This record gives sequence, C-alpha cells and structure tokens, in this order.
Amino acid sequence: MPSLVRLPRRASLGVRTLALSALCALAPHSAFALQPVTEFLVHAKTWNPQNRAAHATADQRDAEMSITTGNLLPNLSASAIYTRNQFEVSTGSLFGGATAGASGVPNLVIQPQDQLDGNVILTVPLINIVNWDRRAAAKATVDSARADEANTGLSVEKSVLRDYYTLLGDEAVLLSSVKNLDVAQHNLQLARDRKESGTGSELDVQRAVADRAKAEQNVTNAQLGVTNTRRDLYSLTGLRPEPTSVFPTDDLHEEGPLEGWLSGVDKVPSVKSAEATRVSAEEGSRAARTGWLPTVWGSAEEKFTNATAFAGGHSAFYLLQLTANWKLDTTLGPQIRAQNAAASAARANEERTRQSAEDAVFRDWQQIRADIESARSSRAQVTATALAASLAEDRYESGVATQLDVLQARQDAFSADVARIQADADLAYARVALRIDAGKLDAAKEMR
Repeated sequence: MPSLVRLPRRASLGVRTLALSALCALAPHSAFALQPVTEFLVHAKTWNPQNRAAHATADQRDAEMSITTGNLLPNLSASAIYTRNQFEVSTGSLFGGATAGASGVPNLVIQPQDQLDGNVILTVPLINIVNWDRRAAAKATVDSARADEANTGLSVEKSVLRDYYTLLGDEAVLLSSVKNLDVAQHNLQLARDRKESGTGSELDVQRAVADRAKAEQNVTNAQLGVTNTRRDLYSLTGLRPEPTSVFPTDDLHEEGPLEGWLSGVDKVPSVKSAEATRVSAEEGSRAARTGWLPTVWGSAEEKFTNATAFAGGHSAFYLLQLTANWKLDTTLGPQIRAQNAAASAARANEERTRQSAEDAVFRDWQQIRADIESARSSRAQVTATALAASLAEDRYESGVATQLDVLQARQDAFSADVARIQADADLAYARVALRIDAGKLDAAKEMR
C-alpha cells in the first residue's frame, strides 16, 4: 500500500478487532521493525486513559439503571428495638397496685421495663408510572454511555493510526535526509578535489560546505519529528515504537462511488451516540410528564413485641396497608419544560452529528482523489528531478555545468522525494480515515 511519511494533523481524535487485522495489512509485517499497527491499537484499548474513563462511565450508568430497577421491585426491611423503661406499667399498677384478679381486672404488662420490639416490612410498588419511565430513561442513558464508549474508542484508534503513519512518514523523511547528507558530503569532497586539481575554486568549496550544513539541519529536523511522534504514539498506547526503514508504496487505485460510503454513516459510533442521547432525553421528558400521576404501593408488616397488653396477649401480629400518594408540586411544570428542551436539543444534535459524519466521509473521499493525483504527479517529479540531478553531477564532473546547477538539481530532487513521501502518506491515512468515518470497518479488508 502506501509509502508512509509525515501526516498533516487534520485527523480528528475510537476500530474493532476485525478492522485492526485488516488495517495491519497496509504493510507487510516482515518489512517493519516497527510493531504492527494492531499492537498499538489493541494495547490502547485498555491503556489509554480516555478509553478507561469512557468504560468506567458506562459501568456507572449501568449501575444507576440497576438502582432505578430496584425502585420498581418489592423491598424488605427489618428492625429491632430495645427500650429500657424506668418503670414497668401494668394493669395492676393502674389500679393502685391491686393484686391480679382482686378487682376483676387481670394483671397485664402494658409497658415492660425491658421492652423488645421487632418489625419486618415488605413494601410492593403497585402503580408507579413515573418510576417506570425513569427506568426507561436510565436504560437509554446506558445505551448512550455504551455508544459514547465506542465512539471514544474509535477516536483514540483514529489518533493512534494518525500518529502511526506520521511516525512512519517521519522515519522516511529522516532516511531521505540522511541520504541527502551523504550526497552533500560527496559533493563537498568533489569540490575540494577539483580545487586541488586546479579545475575548481574556493567559492565552489564554500558553497558545498553550506549545502552540507543545510543537509545536516534537515537531518536534525527530521530526527526531532521522529522523536516527538514517537512520544505522541507512546502517550496514546503505552507502547514504545521500534524504528523502521522499509516503506511500501500505494497502488493508486480509486475508491468506490461516494454513495456507497455514505450509506454506512448510521453505523458510525458518533451517530449512534447522538441517537442514544436523543432517546435518553425523550425518555426523560416522558418521565417528567408522568410526575403528575399518583403512585400506589402496598405493604405488609409483621410486628414482634413483649408489650402485649394492647395486642390481646399476642406477641406477634401483622398489618396490611394500601397507600396512594398524589403529589402536586409547582416544580413539576418547570421540570417538564426543561426535559422537553433537552429532548429538542438532543434531536438537533443528532441531526448535526449525522450531517457531520456525512461531511467527514465526503471530505475523506475527495481527499483520496486529490491525494492519488498528488502521489502520481509527485512520482513523476521524483523521476525527473533525480535524472536532472544525475545529469547535473555528470556535467559538473566533466566541467560543462556549474556547481550551482548541481546544488539546485540536488535540492530539487530532495524536495521532490519529500513531497512524494508526503503525498503517499496523506493517501495512506486518507484511505484508513474514510473507512473509519464511513462506519465500514470490514471494508478495510479491501486494502490487503
């Protein structure tokens, strides 16, 4: 596939495992000392802080949904109370300490000095429409969080791919710069030899010295680019890249029709995330509206006590209750308006996100067409400038051309080679970006 080099930073900041192996086919594994791109992508899934944060948020939303589910299920509570009363109260004490039966009233303990009470309560929600709707909203929120997690993962993967190809491009530029330095050193030696033989001048030597210094500066700049991009890739993935020196070239094939790429936009995680957010907001709006409705729940309570005077001597007895509650709150109206506004904003955001996804696919597709033409013309330019540099050196050695001709031809050849690498690198990334932005991750197999 592509010859790889320094990429423009135009790519935005989550590719599934199936796509990872296909993307790795962009270049033969045996050709690289640099790890395959799949290693960086897979490692970033669990190492990258953005991915970890998105995963934790999705787990949080899932737990919150479980809470709303629990509010719809029966719940059981139990309590036990020990009370130390200063005085024991009995029917005998109420009648002046009369002995049991003397007044015809049995001596029953109303309040024991050591009182024990226990309660077991079962509460069953019967009608609670607002909580049903809140659970539906929470479920939609979980779906939104999962979609956000996938979108974050895809954005991270896209950033990894960007830096991966950028690094390969930087390595290619560095290799070209080193070769250019070797040629500059050779030209300097040739100028000195010509001066010693009397066919050259000190001016030619100084020009060659300046040209070598410029070549050294190019090498230094290229090394800086490699160092910085290595750090960027490590920051995203936690893996330290190895060096590489072999770079495949693109076959300059055209992509399929634009309409076919646009058809998969609904599968893009960013669109799915916006859709899930819209559903969550609509469920929240529905839950706010049902806040006006009454709620009904039933409860069954079993009581245990040693104060049995008022329970007919029974130490255990039950209570059954059916409760209806209707809350008319002045805050419900504003809550409904707020949730309706949030739903409207979510619908607009979904439309904007879908349009942005289509625009990204359109730009990627057009970029590929432009990069193909750029790569094709840059290769022709490399061939022409390389031939011109070779002819200039031959003519200079024969005494027909000037040193300025050689220096200019060599600089043109170096610039053309860097432009070729840039064009192929742009094309390499544009092909990957199109597949990511179009939601056609399986289509990466076509790049084999």
